[in-house]
Amino acid sequence: MNENPTDADEQFELAKNYVTGGDREKALYWFTKAAEQSHTEAQYIIGTSYGTYDNIFGIQKDPEKAVYWSTKAAEQGHAGAQFYLGLIYATGDGVPKDWEEAEYWVTKAAEQGNEDAERMLAQLDSL
Repeated sequence: MNENPTDADEQFELAKNYVTGGDREKALYWFTKAAEQSHTEAQYIIGTSYGTYDNIFGIQKDPEKAVYWSTKAAEQGHAGAQFYLGLIYATGDGVPKDWEEAEYWVTKAAEQGNEDAERMLAQLDSL
């Protein structure tokens, strides 16, 4: 495998190899490179990692970066990112709480068959 790829898919695969090999710093570097080229899964991974204290990269929680990368992936149709972004807006983690925005993103995820989003909407409907 090319150790200095320019293609987003190759960068993503290299990042996964670094995760498997235990090199978190290089994994984050290559996921970020892929994300910068609009690789939705890389954007989702980075977004969710910045949104939690316990992540595979050992990076500090950064809600602003979590919102930034999750929005990038969600806008490209990534159902997991859409659901996660809905949770961010529902809890107000890094953004002001916004129930309409939360419902918008969770609904987008549910429309794609995201089971967590479907369950959440069903629970809300039953209230």
